[in-house]
Amino acid sequence: MKVMTWQKWVFGSGLIALLLYALYLTRTTFILLGISFFLAYLLDPIIDRFEDKGMNRTFAISLLILLIVLIIVLLFLLIIPEAQKQVNEFIHKAPQWGKWILDHLTPLLDRLSIRYDKESLQKYTATLWQWVRDHLPQLLKPVINAFQHMFSGIANFIVGILNIVIVPVFTFYLLRDFDKIKMEFYALFPPDTREKVKYWVGELDVAVGGFLRGQFTIASILAVIYAIGLSLLNVPLGFLLGIISGLANMVPYMSIVVGLAPALILSFLNDPNFVRLLAVLAVYTGGQLLEGVYLGPKITGKETGLHPVTVMVSIMIGGSLFGLTGIIIAVPSAAVIKVVLQHAIQHWKKQWETGESELPPASENDALSEP
Repeated sequence: MKVMTWQKWVFGSGLIALLLYALYLTRTTFILLGISFFLAYLLDPIIDRFEDKGMNRTFAISLLILLIVLIIVLLFLLIIPEAQKQVNEFIHKAPQWGKWILDHLTPLLDRLSIRYDKESLQKYTATLWQWVRDHLPQLLKPVINAFQHMFSGIANFIVGILNIVIVPVFTFYLLRDFDKIKMEFYALFPPDTREKVKYWVGELDVAVGGFLRGQFTIASILAVIYAIGLSLLNVPLGFLLGIISGLANMVPYMSIVVGLAPALILSFLNDPNFVRLLAVLAVYTGGQLLEGVYLGPKITGKETGLHPVTVMVSIMIGGSLFGLTGIIIAVPSAAVIKVVLQHAIQHWKKQWETGESELPPASENDALSEP
């Protein structure tokens, strides 16, 4: 009997190890499946709205996915050439900026009576700009190399095409059967708990899903505004910086941290004009005001909104505990905690009110003593 048990443990462990190894070998497929499921989760409310208006679900999904693919292709064709152009311009101007900084920094240090080694400062400045010139073009190389590798050779070409096509295909089928998937998920729970599970999942979906959908929409709008605004102001790397800082707003207020300081510095180096600096500041201030006054309440909605102080505190705590990962998951986690706390408080108040209503009736002596 002990031998049989030992053999079962060995067989089970070997089976699990084999399964994990198979999952590792096919990890790309499961990553693509995970991305597709996440996209289906984000897009399902949009499809439901089309359905409510009488549109066929399959047709609505096909139309929406086709539109998204076309937008992504157009953005890719626009962003990559423009980003390469601005990176090349930045590399060309970098040595001039380095010389300008050195020429203005040394008199300032002399005036402040700060001791320094001029030759070392020149050496460090030259090394810094050389590093920027050598590494900045590498930012776009992984994307370009990935596409070149993807379509080199017949086998890689087929796999590359499948990897590009598979996400929309997976997303299409998952969206089409998303309601069935939810029903199958709820069917895993005992019948007497299903309604409670549906209620909690719905509440969490409003808090987390609503936040993610709203923030992605807001971040995309801000990315367009910042990219156009900085490009019109001729800020070096303005197009690329605007897109990055706009998308960084998936974490609230992060676009200011990521984009404003670099934009001001690059604008000042390119043209030390006070009016232009005010214009750059106005672009970011206007974007944040647009988000706070209109986009946030309109897109995200009051039911998913967190108090600005709560958002900032959650980001600080998440960053302190888990670094960049903590910053990214801080606000969705705060939304989940908010839902749980709200229901805990409501439950506690209900018990308290019930306790008040169940007080024992007054005695006859108490009744007689009343006027």
